[in-house]
Amino acid sequence: MEKQKYFIQSVSVSTGQVFIDSFTGLTFGIRQINYDRLASGSVTFPNSASIDINNISPGQKWTFKYKDSEYELTLLELNYLYDSFKVQILEK
Repeated sequence: MEKQKYFIQSVSVSTGQVFIDSFTGLTFGIRQINYDRLASGSVTFPNSASIDINNISPGQKWTFKYKDSEYELTLLELNYLYDSFKVQILEK
């Protein structure tokens, strides 16, 4: 029997707030979304320092390790009108 892979998708998160994954400890926040749908913010991977991210767009992916597994963080949505974003974490 194959082990179930970890998967989580956030609800809409407002800019200036942070998404926190309670399982891995990853944090992801967007400070600003500009009119051409590019954003800046920061991400903190498990057991790592915070990294500033700039000029990111939906579909951008980052991979990271937690315990003995590899995960993929994907920016699903940047909503300029509602000033919000969505992310997804998937165990590979």
